[in-house]
Amino acid sequence: MIGTGVFTSLGLQVKAIPSVPAVLLLWVIGGVASLTGALAYAELGAAHPRSGGEYHLLSTIYTPTLGFIAGVATLIAGLAAPMALSSVAFAKYAQNLVPLFGISLPEWTFSIGVLILTTLLHSINIRAGSLLHSGITYFNVGLIVVFIISAFISPNPAPNLTFAAQDWSLILSPGYAVAFVFVSYAYLGWNTSVYVIDEIHDVQKTLPRSVFAGVVVVTVLYVVLNFAFLKAAPIEILSGKVDVGYVAAQAIFGQQGAGIMSALIALVLLASVSSYTVLGPRVWNVMGEDYSLFRSIAKKNANHIPVRAFWLQCAIAVIIVLTSSFEAILIYTGFLLNVFNMLAVIGVIILRRKYPALPRPYKVWGYPLTPLIFAVISFWMAASVVVERPKESLAVLATFVVGFLLNARKNDRKIS
Repeated sequence: MIGTGVFTSLGLQVKAIPSVPAVLLLWVIGGVASLTGALAYAELGAAHPRSGGEYHLLSTIYTPTLGFIAGVATLIAGLAAPMALSSVAFAKYAQNLVPLFGISLPEWTFSIGVLILTTLLHSINIRAGSLLHSGITYFNVGLIVVFIISAFISPNPAPNLTFAAQDWSLILSPGYAVAFVFVSYAYLGWNTSVYVIDEIHDVQKTLPRSVFAGVVVVTVLYVVLNFAFLKAAPIEILSGKVDVGYVAAQAIFGQQGAGIMSALIALVLLASVSSYTVLGPRVWNVMGEDYSLFRSIAKKNANHIPVRAFWLQCAIAVIIVLTSSFEAILIYTGFLLNVFNMLAVIGVIILRRKYPALPRPYKVWGYPLTPLIFAVISFWMAASVVVERPKESLAVLATFVVGFLLNARKNDRKIS
């Protein structure tokens, strides 16, 4: 979960919502939505233990057609697009170091370079890629803690957390829900246990415990870290910036210290690119097991690595980097994934009614309130994006059309 969003999205939020308490409330709402969604996914994953994410879940809950479209959308918007976003964010922070070496490189070289590097590593050796990702993930948490402590002991005054009348008008505006897309993207990862559920030991106990502990810890870190950013630098300076960690570090550590912090955050973003890189081929593999249309791409080599899937995913991410802006990719990705997450979480209620006798090793706490909370928050966000951001909404619709057309082609090519 800890990756691109928390180090990049605050500037986009305060650009639309110039209020400290209102913005921090967004991060609390994001934590609540992620926790309720993760607990619902834990029930679905324990009852239907097969990797593949929303592709498998929506095929089971609704129809194989919807599952297929979700699978195609996941490969594009759920994995390749976040890879692209993380690589762009990596480039933003890495480019802050370029002046220190007296060289000049275009930003896209950093983005595409890190995409190729992580794809190469994971497509050669699964074990090495796993060790890299795990090591940097623990480093991420330590870096956030250091940043929080540094911001709190700095002499900069703490921002006012009292809600004013204009703050409530911002909260009730459609723009507030659109700003929530940035937050929901930052929390992405709460659902990815179901992508690798075949590899989880003792899934009935491990899955709900891991998602609960993970979401709670990340929520606390996110809320406090964003408060630290806002304490370090005023909203006016952060507004519209992608590399908010660098801007805040300048106010705390000065130019040289900010350069060091920028390098460390770049490593965090490297882990984010790595995590999405390694997840994608698992979805290709599951879809390849079901449909011959994907079988060739999902084919594994002698080392049991789906090399073609890795490199196709990399190619899609590179195209996205070269053709879209950071904010547009983020809105598109957050909106589209929210739709499928919402459908999957609502599926908990549907399956309880359709198959009451289905074995459920884990049942979501607080049912039916827990999945309903997630559904209401998700619908609030989706409806506002349709009204406020029509271009990104059309891109989401286009993804559904692509999935539907591919679905029509695969109907005659299902593996027996």
